[in-house]
Amino acid sequence: MLACLLLLLAAPQGREADSTALAADLMRGVHAEVAALRAELQQRHEAIESLKGALAAVQEEVKRGRAETSVSAPFLASPPAGSDSLGVAKAAVFAPRVDVESPRRRDTILLKLKRVEPGAVRTVAEVELVPDQNGIDLPLDQNGALFFVEWSTTEGQTYNLVLRDGASGQPVATVPVKPLQNQGRFVFVGYRVE
Repeated sequence: MLACLLLLLAAPQGREADSTALAADLMRGVHAEVAALRAELQQRHEAIESLKGALAAVQEEVKRGRAETSVSAPFLASPPAGSDSLGVAKAAVFAPRVDVESPRRRDTILLKLKRVEPGAVRTVAEVELVPDQNGIDLPLDQNGALFFVEWSTTEGQTYNLVLRDGASGQPVATVPVKPLQNQGRFVFVGYRVE
């Protein structure tokens, strides 16, 4: 386009009106191309900014994943001993589930799921196991993290609470509920199965 513009300027002056009209058309064309290039440049800039945001999110996930692994790996290497109020899963639990071993239970069990992070413990979910339910799946928010399930009940009936591996159905930890022991915890490294 620039070459055409130069030819027009170098043309004889007799055709000045035609040259002016042609030069105006060429200038409009140049302006249109510049505007199109600017729009394309803006789109690329927005795409780069979007990629920067996605990359930052991935970097954060990777950092968090490394941090979670640094918390759960030592736990799996040597888990603490369990007790009457603490059920400890010695291996990773897939699709964890809490079940009640009592067909005639009348109380509601409150379950609070917490994730352990380096420097903090975050509540993931609070769920209730009502009297007509025999079990409930735990809603994990992250794979490979160390989790606590704090449980409590309003009445002290006698039965067992069982943490099960949902993938295999096998019990991985058990704690008794008794009249004077109506709260406790489960500790495990959990993975979702979808």
